[in-house]
Amino acid sequence: MNPNKTPTKRGRKPLTFTKKQLEKAKKLAGLGFSEESIARTVFGISVSTLQRRKKKDDKFAQYIREGKIESIENVSNALYESAVYDKSVPAQIFFLKNKGKQAGNPFADIQQVESSISLQDIMANAKGRLIEGEQVQERIQEVSILKKEDAKIKDDNE
Repeated sequence: MNPNKTPTKRGRKPLTFTKKQLEKAKKLAGLGFSEESIARTVFGISVSTLQRRKKKDDKFAQYIREGKIESIENVSNALYESAVYDKSVPAQIFFLKNKGKQAGNPFADIQQVESSISLQDIMANAKGRLIEGEQVQERIQEVSILKKEDAKIKDDNE
């Protein structure tokens, strides 16, 4: 290394995005593009870089979030208008099943799963299987001994 030269910085230049790129990302997010597609086509970066950038830069994350929210609002409004004004029965059913959950709608598709687990029952079941396994092993050994004895008796008779 030449002591007269000033050291050069190594590594990649810091990423900066233009307003145009951010607007394009917002639009693509609103159209339902994946974050991978947005990262590669708009910014030319990997998905992990995009996700790191979203964590570090609230403004950056906000553009993508706004695009997604805007598209959800547009589709929700279109669904609502189709259900109410166009009298579309499938749209009405879909709306009631999905949006009605928050309002306590009796038509909403609600799935409730209840489960109760008793550790005591699990342990007793496992212990029973262990005891059965030991008994099977003992029987296998007994059968093996009996086979050897039978073979010995057969050899002695011959």
